Amino acid sequence: AYDALDDPAQADQAYTNAAQHQTSFYGLLAAERAGLPFDVDLGGSSAVPNWRGSALAQEPLFQAGLLLQASGELDIAERFWTHLAERLDRDQATQLGQAAIDMGQPHLAVMIGKRVAQRAITLTEPYYALHPVAQRDLPMATEMVLAIARRESEFDPKVQSGVGARGLMQIMPATAQEVAGKLGRSEEHSTARLTQDPDYNSDLGAAFLSTLAGRFKGNVVMMSAAYNAGPSRPIRWAEQYGDPRGRTDVVDWIEHIPFRETRNYVMRVTESLPIYRARLGKTALPIGFTEELKGSSLLPFAPKGE
Repeated sequence: AYDALDDPAQADQAYTNAAQHQTSFYGLLAAERAGLPFDVDLGGSSAVPNWRGSALAQEPLFQAGLLLQASGELDIAERFWTHLAERLDRDQATQLGQAAIDMGQPHLAVMIGKRVAQRAITLTEPYYALHPVAQRDLPMATEMVLAIARRESEFDPKVQSGVGARGLMQIMPATAQEVAGKLGRSEEHSTARLTQDPDYNSDLGAAFLSTLAGRFKGNVVMMSAAYNAGPSRPIRWAEQYGDPRGRTDVVDWIEHIPFRETRNYVMRVTESLPIYRARLGKTALPIGFTEELKGSSLLPFAPKGE
């Protein structure tokens, strides 16, 4: 608004204020406009006080959650620990998130991170938890796989959506069968495996993303929209609103996506990419955020020959 009023001083101050929230889509855009660097604290490298032997470890809800995890009752353990997270201060909430990570429960870590985020507390390590899929050799950038999986399933490998999408990367059975065939894995494929084997699910999800990288020239906005709403829709929207990879303002294009879910999805996935790069020890923003939204940063992951 201050830009429109030709008030650069107020505009700069507004961008600087908004840039304090670089876990958000518009916070990243504001930081770019203000000329501010990426917030290095979002890399999640800060030391976490040991939760073992702490006051947190004496909490009945914490102890119950540990026992429930040990007995395989993960859904109930999640209820206990996310309820506990609602009343913890930042330090203890950090310990709780780290406990979930140490227990090998990235889904639980994300849910704890989201619960405390409701109180305006951002805990990078649990909120943007790393999943074991990050250690795998997949045909797609690791940060994109993590961003998609986190948004799709919150790293819950067994979840099934109301429309039938399944597993870690919420693949539709028909899409999974098609991708498995292209990979020469039809004989080992089954729909049940999508929620039983997260590695297999990530193989198919990453391969599908690679196909989308070829179809949309590696553009993260159109790939995200296609993964959520189907590949035909971003093509149709580009015909209606202009191509976001060209002269059309990419932020306006995202705002014009007619499906609220997809509009939100694209923002949530793209805002996660710099943070996951930082968490993986990469340069968070190898190019400007707007340039990435408009560009072809994932084109190297397109199938060869496309």
